[in-house]
Amino acid sequence: MPTYEYQCTACGHKFEKFQAVNDIPVKECLKCGGAVEKLISTGGGIVVKGSSLHVKNKSTISCGRQTTCCGRQTPCDNKPCDK
Repeated sequence: MPTYEYQCTACGHKFEKFQAVNDIPVKECLKCGGAVEKLISTGGGIVVKGSSLHVKNKSTISCGRQTTCCGRQTPCDNKPCDK
């Protein structure tokens, strides 16, 4: 079942609703009761389940150059970073 995104035309509140394709669309805002419109979505992302993805070589992580491997703002002392 897809997730649809709605926006209130009165207060601007955005929310998502998990619905079946043939469910009746939401008509009113959950916050103010105003009219809502369904937003055009870009579609779903890719969902990977299981252990099908593997890191081949951890030494290829470019820690401390442009970005760190753990998301820190400054370079780390150890590769890969110790969070």
